[in-house]
Amino acid sequence: MTPAQTLAAYLRPSDAPALPLDPGLSSHIRDQGIGPLLQRAMRERCVLDAQSAVIRDELARLSREEALIEPFRREETERTLGALAAAGVPAIVFKGTALAYACYPDPSLRPRLDTDLLIRRQDVDTASSVFERLGCTRTLRTSGEHVTHQFTYVRTRHGLSFAFDVHWKIADPQPFADLFSFEELDRDAKPLAGLGPHARTLSGEHALLVACTHRVAHHYDREVLIDLCDIDLLAGALDGPAWVRVANLAVAKRIRRVVARGLELTSERLGTAIPAGVRDVLTANDTGDAEPTAAYLTAGFRKVDILAADLRELGWSDRLQLLGEHLFPPPAFVLKSFGRTQPILLPVLYAVRIVRGAGAWFRQLR
Repeated sequence: MTPAQTLAAYLRPSDAPALPLDPGLSSHIRDQGIGPLLQRAMRERCVLDAQSAVIRDELARLSREEALIEPFRREETERTLGALAAAGVPAIVFKGTALAYACYPDPSLRPRLDTDLLIRRQDVDTASSVFERLGCTRTLRTSGEHVTHQFTYVRTRHGLSFAFDVHWKIADPQPFADLFSFEELDRDAKPLAGLGPHARTLSGEHALLVACTHRVAHHYDREVLIDLCDIDLLAGALDGPAWVRVANLAVAKRIRRVVARGLELTSERLGTAIPAGVRDVLTANDTGDAEPTAAYLTAGFRKVDILAADLRELGWSDRLQLLGEHLFPPPAFVLKSFGRTQPILLPVLYAVRIVRGAGAWFRQLR
């Protein structure tokens, strides 16, 4: 049994295991993002006191950290959303922070490192100016038309760092990037209570589909329990018609296998109920072209496979542009990456970067 499977057993709605956790699993609790949730589940099922001091201390520390930072995180998010709205930039909060406030009984139960916002492509420059005026610092990140569809700003207050990932497409990989446009998601967006008057998030159906694709597009089908907890809570909130819309959208967007994988894994680990009809639609034999996103479910997946999947989604001129963006990112990015300021060094720095990074393209991602 894997560490994730062992920990998941304590999160299932059935009785918790009688045996206490091995203290050696304490490091996996944080990696899986479930510290506060696990402490709450163990307390509710009266098994927390049976755990070793190592496990109890780790759970207490993780829960305390999230509870302490959440009010400041909420304040920063409200402030940012208000500033964007004042500048005429509509933003949709999605992924971790959105789910923390939309699905969890307390947002501090859902650890996250940043707040994800989705904006329109034409608002990118205005949004950047807003973050600059708020005193945020843009993190070092490559840029280009195809290589990435987001930027990150960080602000430090009260000795804490708050990061905002601002997207104009829902994901960087080409097979996922254009699954849902801002306009499509915006039409069904709903208010997000707890984060001020300008906070909106995805509909339940869209949020579930994005959660299933996110764990594959960004985590390469690795088993991360907090991602499965998100899917479990989103799935549990759907009624019959909403499930039908989920199934129909998964077929229309050609993400059946990715969505089926997320739901099935969540069902196995957390007991999530999936309507039989939906399961049948999602697991039906392929009758047409293969789904591009399904490549991410392949065993032994590597960065070079991501590149290959990206290239298949683009025309020839865009393929050449993407390769150029990978090999030769903006000079300012390369100079900062190496801590240099002399442009004359750029040819050498590009060569060193290519040689150093070559091996990473062929290492398995999971």
